[in-house]
Amino acid sequence: MAKVKVNFAEESKGKIRPLHGMNSGPMSKVFTYDMRPQFKEAGFPYARLHDVEYPYGSGEFVDIHCVYPDFDADENDPASYNFGLTDLYLKEIFDVGCEPLFRLGESIEHAPVKMHIFPPKDYLKWARICEHIIRHYTEGWADGFNYKIDYWEIWNEADGESKNMWQGTPEEFYEFYDVTATYLKSKFPHLKIGGCAFCRAIKPFMDNFLKYISTRDHKVPLDFYSWHRYFSDIDGSMLTEAKAARELLNKYGFCDTESVFDEWNYMENWSNQPPSYPIIKNYKGAAFCAGVLCALQQETDVTVATYFEADVVKEWCGIFDVKDMSIGKVKATVKPLKPFYAFKAFNELYKMGDAVEAVSDTRAVKACAAKSADKNAVMISNYMGEDTEIELELIGLKPGKIEVLLTDETHTFERIGAYELSGDAKITLPMKNDSFFYIGSVIE
Repeated sequence: MAKVKVNFAEESKGKIRPLHGMNSGPMSKVFTYDMRPQFKEAGFPYARLHDVEYPYGSGEFVDIHCVYPDFDADENDPASYNFGLTDLYLKEIFDVGCEPLFRLGESIEHAPVKMHIFPPKDYLKWARICEHIIRHYTEGWADGFNYKIDYWEIWNEADGESKNMWQGTPEEFYEFYDVTATYLKSKFPHLKIGGCAFCRAIKPFMDNFLKYISTRDHKVPLDFYSWHRYFSDIDGSMLTEAKAARELLNKYGFCDTESVFDEWNYMENWSNQPPSYPIIKNYKGAAFCAGVLCALQQETDVTVATYFEADVVKEWCGIFDVKDMSIGKVKATVKPLKPFYAFKAFNELYKMGDAVEAVSDTRAVKACAAKSADKNAVMISNYMGEDTEIELELIGLKPGKIEVLLTDETHTFERIGAYELSGDAKITLPMKNDSFFYIGSVIE
């Protein structure tokens, strides 16, 4: 038996953080796949803009070479910019109540001939181009917008061993970041400028990067440090790296820099990838996602996280499958898969707002909890554990109906019980391996 204890009467442990973000927005394949209802249903707080519309529309969206196609043009002239489809893409994100995490850079290039992932020939001009992109989306420049976009991320995975994201040397990247971040922060002190979407939380590349920017004769901004991880072991991989990221930042004096985990998904073995892809989409993937979200909230200082990937046309999308193809003017629609409901459940906690400590006596059983003035809930994941019983001790419950929703091999966010409770209560539930519960105030 595994025991989980939640004391809702205790003082809040801070806020439930926006950890249930996504990579990509609610429309894909050049606006023919429609995920807008599901984005609203799950309340995804962030949509990170990297590999946007890759590969179908990657010549028109977000990337610097798409928005600014002629590097030799005048960066002060609005006519030098191609904002059209990126404008429409961002509108769809804001229309569903989501906020972009805007990656300034280029999409991955798998082809043998590389096109756009070389160091810019003029770092400062590249920074000025980014300045105008930011002004277009936040200050109305060039018939633009006054959107709230806080996070501006410089580049993606320059540390990658495949060299599919950066064809320069590490030292060239360090200088490139220094020039770009210093310039942009001087123009937008109120925005969060950072990066660099590294493949891992800690490697010699990043150690040397932080050493470089911390020893310049001027302050190099790093408002957030973003990193990625694809893994199957939550404790041994993700939690270890989250801790290592904070230790590395503190080592170089970046104690106030946010840790942002903006690409993650299940992967058991990079040398043998195919067996992992079905798991990404099934009940084990759902328990994995629920466990990751609980662990991020309970055991890390990560401020923002975005799962890779919401775009249904990519193999990494574990939350949606195609339901109906497009016919004429009717958009293609998607159906949520089991992992989608881990994010929906976490969003219920996020809406309640105040985090409450959830104590589990079993490492495989992870839990997180939240409360508001009139609601309370806990999410529990049993990932890579054993079939067991969960003895759930709840203290200080708000009066009202508590529902139990189960996702496992045969249930998909299905109500299996309901209770009228207030004050203190104990609930014992059978819980299979690779499953998760939402136990809390009725979801409206």
